[in-house]
Amino acid sequence: MSAIVEIEQLEAKDLSPNELEEHLQKIWQRSFAHYASYEQKRLENLFIRRGTVLKTEIYKDLSQRRRLYRTSLPPRDGNQLLTLYPKFKKQLAVGGDYAIWTVEERFNYIQNIVSNLSHLSKFRLSDSSTNFSWNEILHWWLDPIKAIKKPKPTQISKWHSYISQNFGYRFNWGLGSVIALALDEAFGGELVESSLENWSQTGLPWIVFWMKELIVWGTLDPVAAYLLAKVEDVTTRKQAEELAQSYYHYISRRESEPNEYLNAVNIKNWVEQSFSSVERHLLTPKPANQINVNLLKDFSKAPSKNWRVVPVEIGDDIQWFDLAGFPLAICQKPEKWQSDFLNTYDFILDAENRFVSSKIYV
Repeated sequence: MSAIVEIEQLEAKDLSPNELEEHLQKIWQRSFAHYASYEQKRLENLFIRRGTVLKTEIYKDLSQRRRLYRTSLPPRDGNQLLTLYPKFKKQLAVGGDYAIWTVEERFNYIQNIVSNLSHLSKFRLSDSSTNFSWNEILHWWLDPIKAIKKPKPTQISKWHSYISQNFGYRFNWGLGSVIALALDEAFGGELVESSLENWSQTGLPWIVFWMKELIVWGTLDPVAAYLLAKVEDVTTRKQAEELAQSYYHYISRRESEPNEYLNAVNIKNWVEQSFSSVERHLLTPKPANQINVNLLKDFSKAPSKNWRVVPVEIGDDIQWFDLAGFPLAICQKPEKWQSDFLNTYDFILDAENRFVSSKIYV
């Protein structure tokens, strides 16, 4: 399914069975199994036959295939999510005033979203194997001061393990699938560059953008989560939440809409202006704003000319791959290139002008 959808996106059309078979053969010939298998021909035929039947007999509609692909789930679970997606989006949309809500209102909003997503079998929360419910564990993680129930010292490691497996992994995966569908809906299925500027077009409030970070860092405050992630001198949640109040005082004088308080661009700019450790980070070696490249694909029929890419160093060259693993461009390794740029910068291929641009990862 993934291969079919990605090929159709690159070709910008619904492929005929013969065209699909030719593309599937090329994919197979680049696969590990092609080189490692003792039953190469039989497995190749199975791979091509399965891919062809999937498109021509099982999932005939291009839009359905694309949306199932966006869910990052097996088709059975993906169809379940597609059925419930309108309900999830409506529930997420009520968080526009999150920035001015009370702590209790914030927690209830997140708790309700976790609860509804957990109704899907793929994201069902496991039993806590304790006398505590998942709600109580989540409350302690996001708001330890006001949480009524807390773990004993001997239980803390088990609670952390439960949080990691069920909220950090299962819930965040489910939330990512819902966001992917919102992006697909916003741009009519077109594969576009993922950027902060595009977020408002999803129709989702900014708190949804930050929700994964809240789960990772264990706080109900998006600004505190960003400070913990980016500022070396901020080492505790309490410290981060106290510092975040300065941001809300600052932004309330500049923005009238509570949703804009949590605009990632606003938060990023304030942190960069306010904390020298972030400024020092930005002054360290960085990639060129534009890196000239040679294209490895024909983009003349592609629906988008901008592609999110990641650098892969091969000898003295860098190959630029899209997120699905297809090589799109190549160039010589720029002077003063550092491998760590992969972790700190986003890279966008401009296929029309044949260069890769870079910007620091938010």
